[in-house]
Amino acid sequence: MEDERCIQASVVLGEADDAAFNRYGAVADAVGRLCGVDSSAFDRFQASVVLGRFVEAEQVKAIADLADENGLQDVADFDMGRQRWVKVGGDGTGVVSEALPAEIAVGLGVSVTTASWLLRDVVELKTRQPWTWAGVQGGVVPMWRARQITQLCSKFDLNLAEARRVDRQVADVLGLVGWGRVMNVAKAAIMKIAPTKVMAYSERLAATRYVRLNTGTDPATTYLDAALDTCDASSFDQVVNRLAAVLKRQGIGASRDERRAKAVGVLSTPKLALQLLSGGKINPNAVAQVYVHMHETTLATGGGVVRVEKLGPVLVSQLGRIVGHKRIRLTPVINTGGIETPVDQYEVPQKIKDTVTIRDRFEVFPYSCREARGCDLDHSAPYQPGIPGQTRPSNLGPLSRRVHRIKTHCGWKLTQLTSGVFEWTTSYGQHFIIGPGGTTRYHDRQ
Repeated sequence: MEDERCIQASVVLGEADDAAFNRYGAVADAVGRLCGVDSSAFDRFQASVVLGRFVEAEQVKAIADLADENGLQDVADFDMGRQRWVKVGGDGTGVVSEALPAEIAVGLGVSVTTASWLLRDVVELKTRQPWTWAGVQGGVVPMWRARQITQLCSKFDLNLAEARRVDRQVADVLGLVGWGRVMNVAKAAIMKIAPTKVMAYSERLAATRYVRLNTGTDPATTYLDAALDTCDASSFDQVVNRLAAVLKRQGIGASRDERRAKAVGVLSTPKLALQLLSGGKINPNAVAQVYVHMHETTLATGGGVVRVEKLGPVLVSQLGRIVGHKRIRLTPVINTGGIETPVDQYEVPQKIKDTVTIRDRFEVFPYSCREARGCDLDHSAPYQPGIPGQTRPSNLGPLSRRVHRIKTHCGWKLTQLTSGVFEWTTSYGQHFIIGPGGTTRYHDRQ
């Protein structure tokens, strides 16, 4: 039965290629309707949906082809001293050059991590979920939906045969029912096909409980995200409700949600929480430390916008809400203008580290959002012993370990044109300039 299904999978993949060839008539029709002077708004809407699906299908097919061009089915040599091959997905997938995710990342203008996940999902979808892949290539399933199927199978560590069995059951409902029902079919199939792995995943999940803070668009408001045991979450919710009821009696908060949010803040001071639950009054004395960067004119006027590390731009009037009080101590920061004091050593002194970190703020890689403070400082022109003055701000830039390896071993070229302005050329000839204003793409060149 498994051999028969593998043969069916091969047939489906072949049909997907045929569908990709035959759909160009539909694309031409959609282009005509989209550009037609007499096309109604709804005609143009329908045409844009068709074109969007098929363009996306072509894009992910191109990514799959790039993986074939830059990959192997197996590799035994993982030499740390040169370009490495990395496993791209789960059981049944091969390996690719470690530089390929970065090449895709700069082509799409996204982070390397985002590109790595996209590459993994594309390769896994084509290899492990051929029926869903055919749905993407035929314009039946949008890629972001199809990725949910392959991610679900990966989450439960399904092998190639198990993933294809799940995919075969999903194929029966693709394009026929709502996506919530499709996902329910996939989940039920996994439970039937691999119940032991479902239980193992549940145990792993229990070991990865967490509590995280995430800042949204307003730096004075932070989102609290947590994964707890259900019983603990229920108990926590009851305590929050009790505190919110106390706050309501004291006239604090305009709505139930606002009072519950305040109650969570009260729980950060257990003594205060006990005081409130015992009938006391709220009198918090919160203390916090944050790093704020402001221009001297902002300091003089007392108003305007400042930059808070890890939060971004903030109005001066919001600082009190962020730190919990209005007692703010200012510490001067380095003015990076004109600082260029080289040293004759490989190690970077703290003063130069601070200068480069404040100058660049983020990793000097196309479109990177990784903060410079969490990166290593890389010598733009590789350090060579015996040559004086190499360790200086105009020859240093923050890079993550992964990007540094790509630069060193994968044929990418980096030049620091002037202090804080960097030029990248990828192995495929994509060309970028990174500076204080961000990333600028130039015409690709070989």
